[in-house]
Amino acid sequence: MIGIIVSGGISFLVVIFSTLIGVNFFKSRNIGQEIQEEVDFHDHKKGTPTMGGLFIVFGTFAGYALSHINFWTIGEGFKVEITSMNTNILLIFGIAFSMALVGLLDDFLKVKAGRNLGLKPSQKLILQTLVGLVSAYYFLYLNYDSSFYFFSGLGFDIGILKWLVIIFFIIGITNSVNFTDGLDGLVAGSSAISFGGILIISFWIYRHPEYYSRFIGQSFLTVDISLLISAVAGACLGFLWWNTNPAKIIMGDVGSHFLGALFPLILFALGTDGLIFFFCFLFILEGVSVVIQILSFKYRKKRIFKMAPLHHHFEMSNWAETTIIVRFWIINGIAVVIGLGLFYADYVLFGQ
Repeated sequence: MIGIIVSGGISFLVVIFSTLIGVNFFKSRNIGQEIQEEVDFHDHKKGTPTMGGLFIVFGTFAGYALSHINFWTIGEGFKVEITSMNTNILLIFGIAFSMALVGLLDDFLKVKAGRNLGLKPSQKLILQTLVGLVSAYYFLYLNYDSSFYFFSGLGFDIGILKWLVIIFFIIGITNSVNFTDGLDGLVAGSSAISFGGILIISFWIYRHPEYYSRFIGQSFLTVDISLLISAVAGACLGFLWWNTNPAKIIMGDVGSHFLGALFPLILFALGTDGLIFFFCFLFILEGVSVVIQILSFKYRKKRIFKMAPLHHHFEMSNWAETTIIVRFWIINGIAVVIGLGLFYADYVLFGQ
């Protein structure tokens, strides 16, 4: 338990201070956000330092790694001891980091060109699919079965579709988080809430291995995955300090891709596949709004929303930006609570 607190606390502090340095550095190099022409009501944000997600990635790793250094042992007093990091947890971070590199490349091309155009959609999709394929192979390598678990123990064997589902969710949630990253603090705050809920689940699983060992790999029945989740939650809160409205720095694709990949990776690792619909509810809602808008305009020549993603629709309906952000946080929090309730109900019904 102490390690979980330490991990989140360190990542929070690392991101708080490193982001401050980053804001000043990016300003001095004129590394700022470019705005889409059709989103002219965001012109006041033009030039805001971008690629702040780099500090979320750095803070997450710092919090996770440094939490493995113990300075006090009960019964032995002061004693410096370094515990080993779980290889499979590091691989989860590594896969998410590779997705972050895709976002970083996109951000870099935008800054270099001085326009809000980075990778072509086809190029980005190919790179995201490669990360998705690596993710599917990762779980196959860990001998995970082909069942899709809705709420931990409640699952059904879907055969080869399981690996296609993993690829789909890796790509889909990553892009959904990217779509959501359009208002100051919306993704950082929502992610902190969602990862906080997932942290509760991971610690519960750690304390009840006799039930969850039936469908979760041994590597994820340790407290180590909780350390990683706490670190990323702390990193999101630390970044929110500077990203809250009016933002001093923007997350960029590097941050949204990192967080977007981590959500499904961690939830699949914990055997809580179906809870993605609850812990990522807000992101899925935003992503679906984009799909609906595109399909409606293509086949009906009509728009459902004034603008997609959904948060832009409310902006064009004259909602204040902070109003949209807080209300979306509330919606996300409600979905997380429902997810926690379903997770616990599964344990009550099948785990005792």
